[in-house]
Amino acid sequence: MRRLALIACLFASLIFVAPASSATPLQRTGTYLETSLDASGCAREAGQRSGVNLTAWVALGLRASGRSAATAANCLTSRIGEVRLITDIELVILALVATGRNPTKVNGRNLVADLRRQIRGGRIGRTPASTQFGIFALRAVNLRIPVKVRAQLMRDQNSDGLWPVYPGGDGDSNLTASGIAAAVAAGIKPSDARLRRASLALRKFRRQGGFASSPGAPADAQSTAWVLQGLAAISRRDARAEAFLIGLQQSNGSIAYQRGIRISPVWVTAQAALGLARRPFPLAR
Repeated sequence: MRRLALIACLFASLIFVAPASSATPLQRTGTYLETSLDASGCAREAGQRSGVNLTAWVALGLRASGRSAATAANCLTSRIGEVRLITDIELVILALVATGRNPTKVNGRNLVADLRRQIRGGRIGRTPASTQFGIFALRAVNLRIPVKVRAQLMRDQNSDGLWPVYPGGDGDSNLTASGIAAAVAAGIKPSDARLRRASLALRKFRRQGGFASSPGAPADAQSTAWVLQGLAAISRRDARAEAFLIGLQQSNGSIAYQRGIRISPVWVTAQAALGLARRPFPLAR
């Protein structure tokens, strides 16, 4: 009887442990991101102060991981006065919408109105990045993208198919991936030749199965995640890049920036979660 009881206890313990070991890489990122939130729902890197920008990224990463980000949304709402840069306004709009909050009513502030005031001609803000994220934010609240803004987005694309950080500069993998997703969000068909050219141009950034931020650099988690998001916007996948990203996952669920290099793990993991989920912006709740 004692032997049977021991066997039964061992069997029960195996059943208890199994769910943790069978968690998917995406679920494990969600578990890690939850640990980055303090009692107020604000995210912080270890040993650093919490920040609104990081909290917005964590909220998006949690939603991509299938987790609640309600406490992170509470943090964003309580600290909305700190949101001043146009890129932060856009990011917080995306995070609030993903968590089911209304960005037009945030402690008496209308973030969407703030965003729309930054539209000058076809540019939203001052850079290709702020224009791309402005498109995501406008679509998140179901607003149509102005024709001039869509035209500016495509004017920012270089002749080789890549999008640069600054107009006329060298192409960047992250901006190209988000440019593809922004174009689709703006109403351009995924089959458009300009987007096909962009997806093919991303090949020059492939390294070690993943993608680098610039040609010749080592592959990194965030660039790889951005590319996976961009490809998802045109209904494409990259199994090698997905495997590379999963291979960077640590025992605690966080994602390393590069092989053997762990920096800003909360920020990196939040962005990696979006790539693992293959969910381009804007995220629907």
